Parts: sequence; structure tokens; C-alpha cells
Amino acid sequence: MFYGVTRYSLFSPGSPSWKTSRSGVFKTQEDYKDYLFSEQRLQMRADVFFGKSVPALAAMASNHDYKHFVLYSELLPERHKQLLFAAASEHPFLIPVEWNKSVRGTGIEEVTPLIEEDLAGKFAADDDVQPVMWFRLDDDDVLAADYLTCLETYRSANHIGMAISFGLGLTAYRGEHELVNLREFYHPKSAQGMAFVSAFDPSRGRFTATRPGHHHKVDTVMPTILDSRDHMFFQIRHGDQDSTLNATPHERVADSLARLEKLPVVRAADVSAEKWPSLIGDMVAGESVLHELSAPGAEPLQLTAETVLKFPLKADAGLIEFEFEFESAANLQGGFAEVSYHLEGADELDESTLGLKRNSKLGLSRQAWSRKSNGLVRHSILMPEGVSISGITLTGKNHQPADVFIRLRQPRVVAVHAD
Repeated sequence: MFYGVTRYSLFSPGSPSWKTSRSGVFKTQEDYKDYLFSEQRLQMRADVFFGKSVPALAAMASNHDYKHFVLYSELLPERHKQLLFAAASEHPFLIPVEWNKSVRGTGIEEVTPLIEEDLAGKFAADDDVQPVMWFRLDDDDVLAADYLTCLETYRSANHIGMAISFGLGLTAYRGEHELVNLREFYHPKSAQGMAFVSAFDPSRGRFTATRPGHHHKVDTVMPTILDSRDHMFFQIRHGDQDSTLNATPHERVADSLARLEKLPVVRAADVSAEKWPSLIGDMVAGESVLHELSAPGAEPLQLTAETVLKFPLKADAGLIEFEFEFESAANLQGGFAEVSYHLEGADELDESTLGLKRNSKLGLSRQAWSRKSNGLVRHSILMPEGVSISGITLTGKNHQPADVFIRLRQPRVVAVHAD
């Protein structure tokens, strides 16, 4: 028995849990409401929730006793109400719940009467106390298709009163047409994928759920099981996230992309299509193609301290991506190449904001660094306003213990939402 809760663009200005309602970005509730129900914001969330998340939830519902409550406001524009109702008509496990009051946290308290009503029909009054699992899902996140199957492991009476945190997931930035810069995201006690084992007492008809508080401190409220063996959530990053509204549009995109740069690189080929059936196409579409120097059948290029490869690339806006795989017979010894970015209009730029350094010989550059024998180097740089690019240069550096060979991806500039 599983229950999910999503607050779907819920107008709740009194809620302490929404960044949009407490960040000081909006001077009035009307400003907040205008933002919350803007067509751009709602369409992006509709695309993700109904187009990507609900299909994964539907796969779960076909194999488990599961219902998902979607809290929405009467103020939600009619077109988007109809999208929600249409999805619920197609997927009976999806239950729209109009809610026009403040939400006290995750939303589980608001739907408790509905859960109790559902469970009352499943058990006799003299049945034992039943473990029931529930989770919250934001409208711009996606869970793995086998999420409930993995969660089932922990649905037992012994785990009542505990939280389950699936701490390993995937993340990428949502560009205009695809998911770019795919990364692995280890985030223990993340809100994404966190679930709770609660109790239903048939004799009293009562469902009891402990309020978990902030997800990062959940283990101070209840015992928490951490399971990070597999990718169980997908966080879709974008320039319209509610947690970054006190920045300009360009700053929001830059901040989101900068966070990705610190995470391990992942290729779509290394991701299970069965776990992510609604996203795998967007992941593949978001990858750059092989460079002509590394076309199928071509021998890997040897990278030496004398290597200099130049790539023309002209653009005046967007996300610069440069990527190559490397392999050697021995572990590398740190920096083995420099990637120079020929940016125009960047003389007064603080290069550190782009993760670059300024070198009298190489110009604006970033090092390719590893102590492994094989891996993937991916640089993603959002061009600041007023800056353009004319090319990229890959320069080998430092002799390594064994020969280093590389396969190049085509350098490119990807369009992202920054307005």
C-alpha cells in the first residue's frame, strides 16, 4: 500500500515550506500568484509532470496498490486544470484534490482523511496494524519506474515510524528541447525519492503519519534508512526553479549549471532505459555527437604534451559544451590537458565565475585532470551576457606514465532558457 502526494503549483502563501512564499521576492500575494500561475512556469511543469513523471508513476501503479494525490488550487488556470483532470481520467490512480488553504508541510496531513477512507475498505476492524508507505513528489522531479518495487523491501511492521532515503539519483539541465549535461547526483536525505513508513490501525480507522520536518534533518525526527545502491530519482534542473527566484534569469541558469559541474559525468548509454522510459530519449538527444576525428571506426587520438587541437565554434549565447573520453594503460598523474575558450568581450570578466583561469599563454582555460586510467571530461560553460565564443583549443600537458588516447565529441553551444 503506497500513497504519493504532489503539490501542483499550489497557491499557499502561508506555507512555511515553499521558497516562493517566503524568499522576499514577491512584495504582495498578487505578485506571488502571478508568478505561480504564469503560463511559462505552468507549461514547463505540465510538460515534466504529465509528460515525464506520470508515465513512470503509471508503470508503478500497474504492479502495486498505489494512489497518488495531486493538490491543486481553485485559482489554477482552467487550461491546466483540464490537463490535470484529463491525466486523472486516463490514470485512475491519480486523484486531484482541490485545496485552497495553507499546507502544513508535505501535504500528507491534508490527504489523511482520503487515505483513511481508502484503507478502511481494504481491512476488517480486527486486522492487525498495517504498514503503509507514502512519499512526496515535486511536480518537476521524476522517480525511477521500479521505485515502488525497491520501496516494497522496507514496507514492514518493523519499519513503522522510519524514513527511507534513496540517496543516489541522476540530474540534468532542461534545455529548450532536451536534457543536457547528464550527471550522477549523490544526495543523501534528498527530498526526491524520500519515503515514510506509517501505520494504519483498522480497529480505529486511523492512519498515523509523523510530520518529518525538513528532509535534511529527517534523521533527527525519526530513524532513517539510507539506500544509495541505484539511481532512484531524477532531478530536472531548469532556470525557473522556485529555490532561485531572487536572482536574474541568467543568474538562475548559471547557478543551476554551476552546481552540475561538481557532479560525476554520466553518459546516456550507462543509464537503464527500463528505469527511465520517459526520459531516456531526452537524455540521448541531449548528448553531443562524435567529432569527425573520432568517428565510428576511427582510431583513438593520442594525446601528448605536444598536442594542440583547434576547434572553430561561433556563437553569442548559450551553453558551451566540450567533451572527450580518455584511456591509458596506467593511472594519470593529475592535469593532462588544458582546454582554452576563446571568448570575445570577456576582458573585464571575473573568469572564476565560469570556473576558468586566465593564462598569459593559453588565455581563458580550464584543466582536464584525473588520477584514473580512463574516464570522461565534460566542460559546460554558460556564456555571460555580452560575451561570444570563436573557438576552443585542446592542449596536451605533462608527460604521463603511459600513452593517453582520447575520443572527441563535437564541441557545441546549446540553447538554454535564460530570459
